Amino acid sequence: MMSFNRRRRWAALILLPLLLAVPLVVACGETVTETVIQTVVVEKEVVVEKEGETVIQTVVVEKEVEVEVPVVQTVIVEKEAAAAPRDLVTGNPQGTLIIAESGVGVPVGYPEQCVPGCGNQKFRMGAYETLLWLDSSANAVPRLSTEWTVADDQSWVDFDIRRGVSFHNGYGEMTAEDVAWSFNNANPNTNPDSRHDQAGDFRAMATEFEVIDPSKVRMHVNLWEVGVLRRNLSPYWQSMGVHSKKVFDEFGPEGMVDQFVGTGPFVFETWSSDDRAVLNAQSAHWRKVPEMARVEILAVPEAAVRKTMLETGQAHAANISLKDVPELVGQGFTANPTAARMNGLYFGGNYWQTHHFAEGTELDRPGYDTSLPWVGEYGNEESMQSAINVRQALAAAVDREGINEAILNGLGYVNHITNISVNSQTWAENAESHDWAYSFDRDEAKRLMNEAGWGDGFEVTVWTGAGTSQEIVEAIAAEWLATLNVSVSLDLSPYSEHRPNLVNLSFNQIQYRTCGDSFSALSVDLPKSNETTSHKIGGTICAASILPRWDEIFDEMTKELDRRRRTELAIEHFDYAREVSINVGVNETPAFNTFDGEKIKSWPIPPQMCIGGCTWFNLEEVDWQP
Repeated sequence: MMSFNRRRRWAALILLPLLLAVPLVVACGETVTETVIQTVVVEKEVVVEKEGETVIQTVVVEKEVEVEVPVVQTVIVEKEAAAAPRDLVTGNPQGTLIIAESGVGVPVGYPEQCVPGCGNQKFRMGAYETLLWLDSSANAVPRLSTEWTVADDQSWVDFDIRRGVSFHNGYGEMTAEDVAWSFNNANPNTNPDSRHDQAGDFRAMATEFEVIDPSKVRMHVNLWEVGVLRRNLSPYWQSMGVHSKKVFDEFGPEGMVDQFVGTGPFVFETWSSDDRAVLNAQSAHWRKVPEMARVEILAVPEAAVRKTMLETGQAHAANISLKDVPELVGQGFTANPTAARMNGLYFGGNYWQTHHFAEGTELDRPGYDTSLPWVGEYGNEESMQSAINVRQALAAAVDREGINEAILNGLGYVNHITNISVNSQTWAENAESHDWAYSFDRDEAKRLMNEAGWGDGFEVTVWTGAGTSQEIVEAIAAEWLATLNVSVSLDLSPYSEHRPNLVNLSFNQIQYRTCGDSFSALSVDLPKSNETTSHKIGGTICAASILPRWDEIFDEMTKELDRRRRTELAIEHFDYAREVSINVGVNETPAFNTFDGEKIKSWPIPPQMCIGGCTWFNLEEVDWQP
């Protein structure tokens, strides 16, 4: 067990990336000229961000107005030719890096069919690249896009595409056509058959991507959201690497499924579900040549086996259970914090929203069953209060401190609302006065259950993952049974099997998990509930509930430019979350990258949400000693 002082030092390391995150300032390109029929010249000041530096720049805009069509304005954007491609970086990669992971995901090369996980894994493994990247403060910076221009009314964003970037296996230079095809193929707005993991995000983000010229693509915005570019087009949260349209033209939908052609520093040699992914480094690349010649990512489901492989030298890096990290550090291994996730209980089936908030279409809610003790009938005050009492009774019967000490070796933190960390300044300033915390109180839990009319208990299924999550749910289940006579069945099915029930709004049990909302912990003022509102229908409704009030708060936060007002709205969200107790926090767990410090001298990872595998992220930047 760590000493108190040592644990505090780890806490400081864990919190560093959280404190560094700042809101995105969208970048604008060079001077823009707009022309229609009558020419006028105007000047205006715009905020410009280039390579991380923010300045005020005067933009000269020429406009010709076609008076015959007073409402419609035709805009032609003229710009200097894109910079010539840079010389390739060359190197001499050596040796093989072996990583032991719990799994390697489901390999799918065709964007439309990219089931949960694979979209993020492609670029996290270094074989594909995203339009944007992140600096050390989690700001969006150029990668495949050199810069971007946002329309004054946020109706479109133009991305200048980097020249001289080649696809693997001789498929030629990446162009705007490849970018547009990749996102349109994954976006349900342009491809209703899309099953891509981020389909719901892309649907809300863009109506379509349009090719302007070979070096420019326009994203027509569907729902403008503060931070949307960082969230969906960089590895900050979830995104997608650019694919080659030529591969699709050659192989078609079925043939492209097992074709993995990206632009990254690594090239796939093989990728087998439940087995391994093997990647080879390129010796020449537009951006970076890795120091290792080969990477083998092995699927090893048992945490104890992964730990043994690291200890015996069979692996150089491994996904390690949090409770085992101190022992390995004591043996001389390195453990760097990469992110922190807030985990909690999500009470499914509370699909109170009847229509899509933005589009007005009626929602099909097969999982809305108000006979379930934790599901309230929206509009029925008695039913709603009974369900709230049940949810708060279950929340009061969770020993958060005990779970953190016994299962997480004291390395995590308690959590109460899965959108806000107890380590954040917002929590420190508001938690006590707003009464956000849940106390572990068996008597109060029994009182609430009796008041709800469920004093005799009931049966419920809780979905979670194996490993530490299973241990935590088993501990919660034992307490619920002993205190409240609530009998829990565990559902340990893979997420790929579980997710469709969330997408089609049929899941109405309880989940213990990290939901997408909790990833916005890096910045309190980012829009809350993005994955628990009707805005993201077609993607994961990860809380398995849709609440009208959260739809309203999310919608206002996406449009609000004043950071202070967004923070006020976030506090409203936390207040409502505590009132209705749909997303009940349990713990906050740091994620560590654990590796052999003799073979890996350093492994820089920018602040991000660690979705799709922290253990293999940013491999090309590893300081490798063959």
